[in-house]
Amino acid sequence: MYQCLRCGYVFTKEEMEEYFKDFKCPRCGYRILKKVRKEEPKVVKAI
Repeated sequence: MYQCLRCGYVFTKEEMEEYFKDFKCPRCGYRILKKVRKEEPKVVKAI
């Protein structure tokens, strides 16, 4: 999942590649994107 920093639209990589060959927002065409991550913490097993 990616988020456009200009319009705030959240979309998948497949949706982005459907419209453009490079990394652009499908809605506004802005090239600066942010990778959206899960809010839950990553669980790491202690050694």
